[in-house]
Amino acid sequence: MRYDARMNLRSRTIPSFGTRRGSSMKKTLMCATAAAAFASAGMVAQAEEGWYGRADATYAFDGKLDHDPVVSDVNGSMGSNSDIEEAWGGDLGLGYGLANGVRLEGVLGYASGDLGVPTDFNGVAPAGSAVFPRGYLQSTELMFNGIYDFNRTGAFQPYIGVGVGAIRAKVKGSNLVNAVGTDLSAANGFSGSDTAFAYQGLLGFGYKLSEKLTMDVGYKYFSAEKLDL
Repeated sequence: MRYDARMNLRSRTIPSFGTRRGSSMKKTLMCATAAAAFASAGMVAQAEEGWYGRADATYAFDGKLDHDPVVSDVNGSMGSNSDIEEAWGGDLGLGYGLANGVRLEGVLGYASGDLGVPTDFNGVAPAGSAVFPRGYLQSTELMFNGIYDFNRTGAFQPYIGVGVGAIRAKVKGSNLVNAVGTDLSAANGFSGSDTAFAYQGLLGFGYKLSEKLTMDVGYKYFSAEKLDL
């Protein structure tokens, strides 16, 4: 079991939700910062010395996406912040434990979920548009971690660690739409994906269930900057 991930993303986003024939969309350059906390449950097999594998299931229980226009006072651009809601995901990892308590591991993770987009927008809404908030966030990360385990001879083993790697993030959000019959197209917002350098800090503990299996509970602070979306 693990407590996993807090994510900070800084990005420039160009809204491009896509429009249907006969409708138009205001494209506004946006800057966004995201932060999310994930809970996870998983196991580590053979985590002391030699090779080991790990698997975690993750769930986002808290998160924010801040989005502001690069150029201020743009009519119809999204305001306020979005919430990162109910993002499920998972991690798979492979590592090697050294005799001195250090572990080195590579972890591949994925998470996706809805954005709780606010109804706020800046200035005046485009003519013919209506408020209809919607959005989502998807992320894939590959991280390489260095971890140090304390009390390696006991069943309860606290640890600390750091990691570096990369994240691929895809974000889409809008709160104004144009309606043509039953067809809806975004009138503002942002949409895009990018890959960026990422780093993280780890803190937690493992509890030995057997000589070959350890349950892990922890917390991860995750940060990635300069995502152009």
